[in-house]
Amino acid sequence: MIEQYITDLRHVDAAVRYEAAQKLGSSSDPRALLPLIEALPDRNEKVQYAAFSSLIKLGDPAAAAPMISLLLSDLQSRVWALMKLNIGMRLRHGLLDLVPRGDEIILHRVTTALVSGGLDHYQRAFFVRLLGKAGHGEQVTTLVEMLTHEVSQVREAAAEALGWIGDARAYDALYPLLGNDSEQLREVGIEALGRLGDVRAVAPIISALKDTSEWVRRASAVALGELGDRRAIDPLSEAMHDEDEMVQDAAFEALKKFSSGHYTTVL
Repeated sequence: MIEQYITDLRHVDAAVRYEAAQKLGSSSDPRALLPLIEALPDRNEKVQYAAFSSLIKLGDPAAAAPMISLLLSDLQSRVWALMKLNIGMRLRHGLLDLVPRGDEIILHRVTTALVSGGLDHYQRAFFVRLLGKAGHGEQVTTLVEMLTHEVSQVREAAAEALGWIGDARAYDALYPLLGNDSEQLREVGIEALGRLGDVRAVAPIISALKDTSEWVRRASAVALGELGDRRAIDPLSEAMHDEDEMVQDAAFEALKKFSSGHYTTVL
């Protein structure tokens, strides 16, 4: 049957191509990878979307570069329009998860897009996140500079990207975000510091367990669990009684990590 779906991807009727792309995405068959990549630039936008979505379902990192090329080929495409909506979360996260670390082709394309202009704020923020997923230490300076971007959405993306790269040199740039007026920036800053693994962040993140925002308090509990420093045990135990249930749950999950013995000791 998969052979028929592959054949149907070249059918003259766009509705047939659309259905074939959908079926191939649900097949979990690696033979569907190349035909779906080849279908990405289809002249019909619905078929483009189906191929894009199906490649995410297949989960092969080899699809990431062609998918990024599709996004760059038309910044006004239907795929972009869908990605900007709440229902496009699966597309956004799916592509980010596909991107291989250190892929030089992707890094070149994303870096070029960020410096060439033409991106709206949403697209710029998404490409910044792609840079964090694909990047390494060489991208730290670029991302640190973006922490001062005029648009908060881009600053949030840069902080998140720095956390994914995990380079300790980002600590000094991320630390000030904990005192930012923006709840979102405080949240992503704490998440990023948790991923860096630098114990200098433990004390300020413990303080953030008292933040006025429940989202920041939740992020703090998660970050303390990732950092694994035993100084956090008592504050996390106290956070188990937070007024917000999701903060309680995050504190509980963080404390479970300590019970397994995976923590650091600071003398």
